[in-house]
Amino acid sequence: MKNFAVLLILALIGSSVFSQNKNGTVFNEHETIDVTRDFWNAVKSGDTEKAKTFFADSVMIVRNGNDWKTTADQFGENTGWWSKNFVKFNVEDSPGAYPDAIEYKDGKIWVQDWLKLTGTHEKTGINLELELHCLYAFNDDGKIAAFIQYYNNNVFEDIRNAQTTRENGKVYINHPYIATVRKLLNTYVAEDVDGLRDFFAENATFSNTAGGFNQSMNLEERAADVANHFATRKDIHFEQIGYPDCIFYELNNGFVVYSWWNYSYTDEESGKKVVMPLMLSHSFNDDGKIVQEMAYFSTNHVTD
Repeated sequence: MKNFAVLLILALIGSSVFSQNKNGTVFNEHETIDVTRDFWNAVKSGDTEKAKTFFADSVMIVRNGNDWKTTADQFGENTGWWSKNFVKFNVEDSPGAYPDAIEYKDGKIWVQDWLKLTGTHEKTGINLELELHCLYAFNDDGKIAAFIQYYNNNVFEDIRNAQTTRENGKVYINHPYIATVRKLLNTYVAEDVDGLRDFFAENATFSNTAGGFNQSMNLEERAADVANHFATRKDIHFEQIGYPDCIFYELNNGFVVYSWWNYSYTDEESGKKVVMPLMLSHSFNDDGKIVQEMAYFSTNHVTD
């Protein structure tokens, strides 16, 4: 039985090897690749008349699976949208990529490339960094008869949305979560580590400008950090600057409290008094617990 299984595996491997069938040739240099390069150069320069010349009279356009037929004149005219709407618009190969031209046995030729489109949308200021995969099917006259594109559409959603006016929630000058933040800072002044824990969810994260917002602490790490503060600082005080805002964000369905303070303390070792302008951001979950604390401040006040 074992020998039979081994023979069966070898037979399957052998059949898979011998079932290979070459169906064409792949080129990294080809006149059709030159056509696609020239097309994109025309797009970059805003030359819609030249862009039209690379396409068959009737061309199939496919974008992320959605297809329609158009004319070379119409599609070429539409390519002017890029140069009209983007500053410093550029098209280049994605890093490490290069185009292929595939000539199949039946004589059909396709080109595929991987491009990176960059620029700044003039009206909204949104920066474009679009990774674009394109396939071009050529007819017997050397014209592009089908143009297929795959890309992430998010940046175009952002551009469209940025040209509208939309409310995204409400701003509160008085709110229970504002009171929660004040109570939190009062508990900090009281140097009550265990009391501070009660304000936060177990999965809360903490970050600040000094450590960089790409790094964060969990609740246990933050508790240890605060305990160290209490061991080395005295006369801790928070002076409120202006007034906090509690904002309900409709898009994320959550509450955030922004507050501004002068945070002061005396360093136990040096006796130096530190006064530090501080902005705090506290995000709340549905149970009224803080799930994220972000602190904005300059460390110059500590090191000077």
